[in-house]
Amino acid sequence: MSDSEVAEALVMQKGLEFAKEISFMNLIAESDASNVVLALNAYQQSPNYVGSIVRDCISFKGSFCSLNFLHVRREANQTAHYLAKYALKSLDCIWVEETPPCISAVLTFDLLPDFH
Repeated sequence: MSDSEVAEALVMQKGLEFAKEISFMNLIAESDASNVVLALNAYQQSPNYVGSIVRDCISFKGSFCSLNFLHVRREANQTAHYLAKYALKSLDCIWVEETPPCISAVLTFDLLPDFH
């Protein structure tokens, strides 16, 4: 897997750790890295660094009532892109049950139906 897929797998792992920590019960974890999502859904056990991250992510299944890994097109996931850029500037922000002002317009666009 590429460096970007390693990064996506690490982000998934950290997101699952956070969701467990704040006691989310039903979770849909999305990524635009199709290879990472395929590995998570196929329970692939690659003998490398990414494989260990995938194994760790899969081990979180028992922490939630439901946990689904979904692939989304990058164009439909601009909110995550903008949040990642924002996080590079400000690492100490956490929003729960509210929309950060910096992404409200982008989030609205992501929620529009896809007419392609």
